[in-house]
Formats: sequence, C-alpha cells, structure tokens
Amino acid sequence: MTMLDPGKGAAFTALGELAKAAEENSSLSSGLRELIKLRCSQLNGCEYCVRLHSAHREEAPELFDNLPEWRTHPAFTERERAALALAETVTLVHTGQVSRSLLEAAMREFGEAGTRELLWIAIVINSYNRLAISTRFA
Repeated sequence: MTMLDPGKGAAFTALGELAKAAEENSSLSSGLRELIKLRCSQLNGCEYCVRLHSAHREEAPELFDNLPEWRTHPAFTERERAALALAETVTLVHTGQVSRSLLEAAMREFGEAGTRELLWIAIVINSYNRLAISTRFA
C-alpha cells in the first residue's frame, strides 16, 4: 500500500502549532475536546484519528460509546449537544452554512470565546483528518 508520510515539512509543523494554539488555555474540558475530535473523525472516516481519539474513552465511557446517538441518548447534556451540533456542521459544511440558530445555541452554552474554541477544535481536527486520508496514512 502506498502511503505518504504527512508528518514532514513546514506546513505540517504550522498545523501542529495551530493545533497547539487551539488547545492551549482552552476553557473546554479535555473530555469535550476529545469527543469533538472523535465525532469529526468518525464523520470523515479517518480510521487513524478515530483510533487515536477513542483511546480517551476511559474519561467518559458512556459518552464515547454512544457518540453516534448524541442527539437522543440521555447521557448527553444540552451543552454537549450544542458542541457536537456545531462540530458536525463544521465537518459537513458542504451541506450548507452554520445556521444562525446553531451558532446562537453554542454561544448560549459556551459564550463567544468558548464557541470560537469549539470552532477551532473542529477546524483543526478536520484538517488532520483530511491530511491523514489524503496521504493514505489513515
């Protein structure tokens, strides 16, 4: 199987710095950040990132095990649902813009700064997913 190592070059280094900036001093819990990364990776079909972020399952097993059913499963809070809805919409942006109501729901739960953090977490993991898939690393 042909695979291109995505971990080389200035652009990859810059992506790592972007990821670090998105994570540093985040007000979002590490568990929520990992749920977002896992869900985006599931939607993108990035096997490598799904395995990587599934390793955090021990933090909240009920949430991680039921992540595809986040909309209806009782283990998820409204706060988690708002975050996952925003992350999924960013991941599936080809289906349309992030709606005003979705953005407002996230801002009610996380405030403006927290909503920006959610967006950057989703944007960065989507970039990593696309890189892993495009280079056949996944």
